[in-house]
Amino acid sequence: MYFSYPFNTSTDFNGYVVACIFHWLLSYFCSTQFVMFDLFLSIMVFHLWGHFKILINSLNNFPKPSVETHFELEGGININAEKYSKEELIKVSQKLKECIDYHREIIQFKKAMSDVFGPMLFCYYVFHQTSGCLLLLECSQMTAQALIRFLPLTIILTQQLIQLSIIFELVGSESEKLKDAVYGVPWECMDVSNRKVVAFFLMNVQEPVHIKALGVANVGVTSMAAILKTSLSYFAFLRSM
Repeated sequence: MYFSYPFNTSTDFNGYVVACIFHWLLSYFCSTQFVMFDLFLSIMVFHLWGHFKILINSLNNFPKPSVETHFELEGGININAEKYSKEELIKVSQKLKECIDYHREIIQFKKAMSDVFGPMLFCYYVFHQTSGCLLLLECSQMTAQALIRFLPLTIILTQQLIQLSIIFELVGSESEKLKDAVYGVPWECMDVSNRKVVAFFLMNVQEPVHIKALGVANVGVTSMAAILKTSLSYFAFLRSM
């Protein structure tokens, strides 16, 4: 880092030591801030991912009807139909209400995360886009000095971007399973009113859930791939000149 110091840092040993300590502290605090930010976001994402797992498990273990009705048609054909009793339908209605309320709370928590961390994630992506292009610009010199100085930092920042994006993608991939879990509920054994509730629930879980960066782009593998593609295209353009 090039700063104008009130003392000589090039030839004076004491000045050089002071500058090294200052640079080390500044680098340490900046890197610690990024790591803590990534860790906190990862914890929040795993928290959201865990709630989706709980909701899907509740739907997969939805209570089955205990009453089975037998019909005998002409020709000796027997048909067995499972139907909920009146008492069970009351419990089914309550269970569906609990699942829908739980899903609503998860969506509200996701919106709160997007509102709070959206601007920070947008700046985070802008930083990775800019730093990726600048670091590849330095690496495009292909000299030993440039590669030793900038290649490790390029690899670390790229790994950081990939790791955080994959963690955020967990929420989207898990929420995609929700529509199958809702459809797997034994709705065919319910009455008309509960079937309408299941249909309404199924309609609300069609779209996968993603955290948005400033409401512009989904935070995940797609945005990560776009950033890496832009950076590599810029690097290839520089190498061709």
